[in-house]
Amino acid sequence: MDHDALASILRTGTPAAPGNLVLLEGFLNTYAGEFGVEDFATPDSTEAWLKSVNLWTGTEKLSTSQTRKIISFRDTLRMWILDKETNQPINELIQAVPFQAMFDSQGEIGFRSKGDAGDQVLGAVSEVILESQKNGTWDRFKCCELPTCGWAYYDSTRSRTKRWCSMKTCGSRHKAREYYKRKR
Repeated sequence: MDHDALASILRTGTPAAPGNLVLLEGFLNTYAGEFGVEDFATPDSTEAWLKSVNLWTGTEKLSTSQTRKIISFRDTLRMWILDKETNQPINELIQAVPFQAMFDSQGEIGFRSKGDAGDQVLGAVSEVILESQKNGTWDRFKCCELPTCGWAYYDSTRSRTKRWCSMKTCGSRHKAREYYKRKR
């Protein structure tokens, strides 16, 4: 599936993240508490979403515990993106995933996740992050700093200092809260 087709079916910001990073953007935006969105509510809905974007192509059914692991990874990944100092929880989740190192025809090393369906999804998402770090797009990938939001987006601004997914909603809310704090 090409980038534009993926971006059209995923919940992304404007513009959508480039390349495969759009998969991570969509993955993180499968939950939006403010809007009552949870695409991973059941193992079946999780499996359907993952297969619709080719993040998982396995034939086995996802279990409830694998779904919980995927949700925990998604939520912990969002926290880590917001604060890189909170790397311990994300490291604990990913170190249980077995990986196999592989070299490609250009001599680049890559990693493929092994294990059950849940591990394969965590590995596939980790591969997207690694690819983004290699191609230089990772430093522009962010999550909204408004505590009630956390929406993932790609910061396409020249200064790379965007803090909220939208200045009209989250940025405005933040500024209003700060204003009322000062007035008290």
